[in-house]
Amino acid sequence: MSAALVVVVLVCGYLYINSHIPSKILFKKSTGWQSYFQVALKGSIYLMMGFAALLLLWLIIFAVMLLLNIPHFFKPDLHQFTFAYDLWDGHVAGVGFPFVALVAATIVFSLGESKQEEKRLRELGYRRHLFQEIAKSSPVEAVLLESLNSQQQLLVSITLKSRKVYVGMVHEARLEEHDTDTVVIVPFLSGYRHKDTLSFIEEVNYADHYKECGITFTSKPISLSQYRHVIPRDQIESISLFNSAMYAHFKQLKQDCGEDAPPPDNSGTPSNNPAN
Repeated sequence: MSAALVVVVLVCGYLYINSHIPSKILFKKSTGWQSYFQVALKGSIYLMMGFAALLLLWLIIFAVMLLLNIPHFFKPDLHQFTFAYDLWDGHVAGVGFPFVALVAATIVFSLGESKQEEKRLRELGYRRHLFQEIAKSSPVEAVLLESLNSQQQLLVSITLKSRKVYVGMVHEARLEEHDTDTVVIVPFLSGYRHKDTLSFIEEVNYADHYKECGITFTSKPISLSQYRHVIPRDQIESISLFNSAMYAHFKQLKQDCGEDAPPPDNSGTPSNNPAN
């Protein structure tokens, strides 16, 4: 029975961790026995909650039995109630009723909290709150959150390991999918890093295409959401904020001054450092 109880504890703990995003991210970062202990810890909490609830319920039933047996204490020939003891000694399919009840209570608490967490995830405000909690421990998430909340409408510049560069708006579909293994953006510019200077070379201006075709987030039959790019985190070399107004200014400055002007880096500011 103890082995079955361990399995129940682990499964119940995993159910919650899989629905609670910060715990899920921490679980993915865990390795070896650390991940098992994380799952077991949460499952053990449900086990203790189930035990406490069942103990309280049995004490209430026992108290009711004692009250009903008060006449028996004065007249022993009257019927004596023993249903509290019967529950304790009962069996279900050859398994002790207390054990079955404990397993059931543990599962109910686990499913209840997991479903509640999934329900809360449908609320945009709660997803943003979770995103803020995740951003506290992740520099990449912090940059993405700053872009989402920026009053200056800052974009993000993402350089891939292949030297491909995308500049765009962080798409809130990422919040809906609560996935931190990818970055979802709507691209406005794309290009690559020069092999020697590593400066950004623009290739495609999506923003001009959107403007010419009248494509917005609400346009039909094609909207901006259909241009979104899903970029795996393990393919990203660097990520930073991008100011489009600064980028346009220094791009124009470069055109006016010729090649001697310092090229803009991925944040839209000039730099003489080829590493930018």
